[in-house]
Amino acid sequence: MMRIQIRLFGEFREAVGQDSVVLELPLGADCLQALRELAARHPRLGPLLFAGENVRDHIHVFLNGQNVNNLDGLATKLADGDVLTFFTPISGG
Repeated sequence: MMRIQIRLFGEFREAVGQDSVVLELPLGADCLQALRELAARHPRLGPLLFAGENVRDHIHVFLNGQNVNNLDGLATKLADGDVLTFFTPISGG
């Protein structure tokens, strides 16, 4: 097993009620598995994160400060001690 930290912002933090969560996951777990596990533990978070089985398009996911789209996407494997962050972009006018 490994432990990762997930940092939460905005509506995600409100849905969970805290700004950080530690998850224990099996070795070899990827980013998508972590997000699914988090949503399973915090049901209010699921509809904010997922549209059906897929992570909503407007959500940006970062692993240790690097956008997972520059890695292996949501299939990027996690390691013990990793920090996963996700948020929606903010725009204004």
